[in-house]
Amino acid sequence: MQARVWDFWASRYEGLWVQRYSLTPTREMVIKELSGIIDESREYRLLDMGCGTGQLIRDIRSAFPKARLDCVGVDISPRMIEAASANNPHTRFILGSIDDAEGAGDFDIIVCTHSLPYYRKQKQALGKLSAMLKPGGHLLLAQASVNSLYDALAMFLVKYTTGRARYPSIATIKQMAAAYFSCLNYQVIREKWYMPTIALFVLGQGEKA
Repeated sequence: MQARVWDFWASRYEGLWVQRYSLTPTREMVIKELSGIIDESREYRLLDMGCGTGQLIRDIRSAFPKARLDCVGVDISPRMIEAASANNPHTRFILGSIDDAEGAGDFDIIVCTHSLPYYRKQKQALGKLSAMLKPGGHLLLAQASVNSLYDALAMFLVKYTTGRARYPSIATIKQMAAAYFSCLNYQVIREKWYMPTIALFVLGQGEKA
């Protein structure tokens, strides 16, 4: 069911109104955070979990043109993967879930934006993302987050266009992530006052045993 929902939106996705007030500001903030992480003289393996049409990978490549980036995108929607592949000829895309991403190897950087709310076992998903990171790697995690009655109302209405989801509060995200990561930074993205909370976390991976 979830894949069919995103198949429906794939051809319309980059023209949706949420691009202006939610998705684009999120990508911009992710790139701002990556500017403090990426050294363009190095090579990085980067995973975009829940990559959609591949917009974020395109923006990252554009922002860091000298960096040697081996990028992988994963999404459950066949049509999203088709669009992403057409727009990113130098990127490997995998049709599947987080379980399929586990076979793609270890990564220096994982970005997961507006995807975690659709996972039924969110803490377990964070554990899987942690396991895919190299020692010293980073997870940039961003999604809508319910921290108030207004947030709850706004995201209740969203489910009618995207399907069932659970939007954890900032406190809950911190609690779930603490089992696997150090929280290096977090901030709230709100392009307009009437938008619900979007939380962006920069999570650090420690040395693996």
